[in-house]
Amino acid sequence: MKLSFNLPATPRIALFCATFLLVCAHQALSQDSLEQARQLLQQWSQAQQAQQHQPDEANLKKLRMTTSSVAEEVPELLKRGVIEFLNSPGPHSADDLRQRVSAALRAVPSDEYQPEVSIFQLDLVRPPSYFIAYNVPYCASCSRAWIGIVGKKAGRYAILAETGDSFANKSLHVTRLEPNKSGKDRFLVYGTNWGDAHSRLSASAYVIDGNRLRNFWTRTDLPQGSIKVNPTEITLTFLTALRPPWKERTEVYDILAMDQIKLKKSFEQPAG
Repeated sequence: MKLSFNLPATPRIALFCATFLLVCAHQALSQDSLEQARQLLQQWSQAQQAQQHQPDEANLKKLRMTTSSVAEEVPELLKRGVIEFLNSPGPHSADDLRQRVSAALRAVPSDEYQPEVSIFQLDLVRPPSYFIAYNVPYCASCSRAWIGIVGKKAGRYAILAETGDSFANKSLHVTRLEPNKSGKDRFLVYGTNWGDAHSRLSASAYVIDGNRLRNFWTRTDLPQGSIKVNPTEITLTFLTALRPPWKERTEVYDILAMDQIKLKKSFEQPAG
């Protein structure tokens, strides 16, 4: 006697449904961390506005508590959201990731402090790894910044390397330099102190050395500093002192193939 059963769904349909639910779950998880970061930043903005409109002890206490929460939780939520998004099924691009992180950071309405997010796919790494730099600009003296590499580890995306918080309370700009002699990716990160009457500039160059992020050149706290970058040179211009008498100093550096940035020439002239 031959038995037959009419299944409610074929194995193929069941597999499709399971995959669909898994994709939705991963997307919701990624959105969760980034959405939590966005909500915390929005709460800080609301607390700041309340203190400005009605400066009293209760509003000040709430603002301080929210500021503390943002400083502790938002950087971790953003990192978690990046990892969750990259580990979700489907193709992902640096632009997709940049848009998601930027959307979370735009919760703070500010004409002066705008979130800056830079994400680059590394050239020599398969599956793709990413150099990521962003700031959390919720106030001039209490912002945070994160610079790191995200790539595959044991089959899943994870943070492979990260720097300290050397670009906290600064604007954050990233320029991709020419690869070194071995073809390794290199980046120049620079920014100016927020709320600083002297507009001091800092700059650091990094090379991606396997799973390491190695700093090979740094200049910090250059008063009224400005920077120009081309494929072979970096030019810094800044004042020689914080108070007059001062001069304007220009330094021109060669970007060498062996992970060196070497001073080529410098000169000083009266500040205009």
